[in-house]
Amino acid sequence: MTKKERLQLQDVLKSLPITLYGHLPMDKAMVTCGGVSKREIDPQTMESKLVKGLYFAGEIISGCGGRGGYNLQQAFSTGYVAGVSAAK
Repeated sequence: MTKKERLQLQDVLKSLPITLYGHLPMDKAMVTCGGVSKREIDPQTMESKLVKGLYFAGEIISGCGGRGGYNLQQAFSTGYVAGVSAAK
């Protein structure tokens, strides 16, 4: 993939409209593992160390956790940092 193609893909992904219609109850919550390695992400900005301008948040980031809000805290915290960083 060329740099131009990566930048075009980045633009498409950033403008992708997503509409949420609801959620499942907490008793249906799941544990996830795997994802983008934390070693490939700048923790101060959540930006990819491999692709400039690409930010990660939430469960796309490698990590395993049970119920109890830990994955929600990861999602909220990394989402905030990624959002603020991407907006700069």
